Amino acid sequence: MSLSVKSHADSSPLLVCFGDSLTAGYHVQAETGMPLPDTPYGGFLQEWLGARGRVSVKGICGETTSDMVTRFPRDVVDVLPASTVILGGTNDLGWGVAPSTIITHLERFYTLALAAGVQPVGVTVPSIRAEDPSAGPLPDWLHSHLHSRLELNRLIAERCERHHMPCVDLFQATSEGPSFLLASHFSSDGLHLNAAGYRTFARLVWNELFADRFGACPGLP
Repeated sequence: MSLSVKSHADSSPLLVCFGDSLTAGYHVQAETGMPLPDTPYGGFLQEWLGARGRVSVKGICGETTSDMVTRFPRDVVDVLPASTVILGGTNDLGWGVAPSTIITHLERFYTLALAAGVQPVGVTVPSIRAEDPSAGPLPDWLHSHLHSRLELNRLIAERCERHHMPCVDLFQATSEGPSFLLASHFSSDGLHLNAAGYRTFARLVWNELFADRFGACPGLP
């Protein structure tokens, strides 16, 4: 689903990228595991948009969706962007929060945005990678984590369809093969994306929000 985007006012951002570390662009060096400068997908979008629109990145590392509830009105509703891309749930799953609870928070964001005249965009939570799938059967704990992600993503897609809003399938775009693990070339630590992963995320958002108005994604090879 694509849409035409227009800023509500000259001072309003065209897009607010709202979420956790996957929105902030956190990633690490593969060899050392040391953090690198953040590479938010919103930064790629801003580079490609140039003077045609402003992108605001509102990602905070470590936040759960319950943490995000307190700042969504300030970071999104109060500034009235044309659109907001909402990605949350990874940290919740890490703490064992049920997908049914996470989707309650995410749907609150969707409905608050719609009520304010802001177009929300849902995003499926990417997978994780902790084992080489060629090394043999995946351990039970990893199967459990994958199952939770698949269930949450099913709920996200369902709510997006219910509210007639776009849904960016980041899980599908960054996972590999029948294992559904996060593809190694999109992550250096098995949890966060790397620069290539965030660039892929940006391309997905561009195609959903900006392609009709501005043409093909400038970031394509």
